[in-house]
Amino acid sequence: TSFAYDLTPFLNSAGENVLAVRVRNEGQNSRWYSGSGIYRHVWLTLTDKVRIPLWGVGVTSPKVSAELSTVEVAVKAENRNKDSAHATVRAQIVGHDGNVAGQSERALDLPASGESTATLSFDIQSPMLWSNATPYLYRAEVELLVAGRVFDQTTVTFGIRSVEVDIEHGLRINGEVVKLKGGCVHHDNGLLGSAAIDRAEERRVEILKASGYNAIRTSHNPPSPAFLDACDRMGMMVIDEAFDCWNLGKNDDDYHLYFNEWWERDINSMLLRDRNHPSVIFWSIGNEIDGRRKPEGVAIAKKLRDAVKKLDPVRPVTMAVPGPYDHNLPQWQANDPCFLHLDVGGYNYQWQQYEIDHKR
Repeated sequence: TSFAYDLTPFLNSAGENVLAVRVRNEGQNSRWYSGSGIYRHVWLTLTDKVRIPLWGVGVTSPKVSAELSTVEVAVKAENRNKDSAHATVRAQIVGHDGNVAGQSERALDLPASGESTATLSFDIQSPMLWSNATPYLYRAEVELLVAGRVFDQTTVTFGIRSVEVDIEHGLRINGEVVKLKGGCVHHDNGLLGSAAIDRAEERRVEILKASGYNAIRTSHNPPSPAFLDACDRMGMMVIDEAFDCWNLGKNDDDYHLYFNEWWERDINSMLLRDRNHPSVIFWSIGNEIDGRRKPEGVAIAKKLRDAVKKLDPVRPVTMAVPGPYDHNLPQWQANDPCFLHLDVGGYNYQWQQYEIDHKR
């Protein structure tokens, strides 16, 4: 899970600073090769006191059609000064060819030591829609100004596309039925280990795409941003998965020790970081979760779903559900409580149940 810390209060502005990172990889904490150490990018980001925070720009497409699509860019701004500020948020939508598809700006009042959000709306004529076959990307170039001076700027890549699911048509992307043909892919790069080397992440998607895959489930944790960037560019659809366990563990030292304290922060991190990737079509809140059928597990599923929907009400929520593994229970239907709060049922190895459950 990606994270950031504000180092400002700890800096020695008059001299040298040393940043020490210690990694403790203790005990049996994963069911697969997790790796250890710093194996994804680390950035030191310098900002002004008026700024766009990390993952502060969210792009959505509330209306999608080949004739006219509406794009909304929500920009969060922070003011760390003791005085309020009158700011301007300016944004433009730029196509892959470099042509500007829309421009807009909005005034924004920032309270002292506070934050505000401005939402800018764009009508895009004859947009190029993102799909598995035509992964067309746009970018939103955003500036935050105070008194005419640019205090912060950022660029977000996104795609215009719709995701719908229903009992009659199944999954539709931009109104067209799509069948997912993919696999559950762990985060490591084989002999390269867990290091998320940008080219290795891209090459992995290339190989899977060439082999006929059109979808990947990130088993069983959020992938690297470079991996999702590659999926965006190549038209690989992604089920972005959060957890392999909740409050009941599968190993003595795994995430269950930290779930109650950390689940909300980790869900927020995954959603805010990954929400602009058009390749991400579903959110998965868990894989083969122990206790999933019990009332406490069903209540946790509802909490997770509600947290996801608060940040992204559009994408469907799913979970990977295996067989009951309990000979004292009726077989598959003992899992019915697991599906109560899901938009899409996730089936691990249960292909025999597809048609039966569709009729149910």
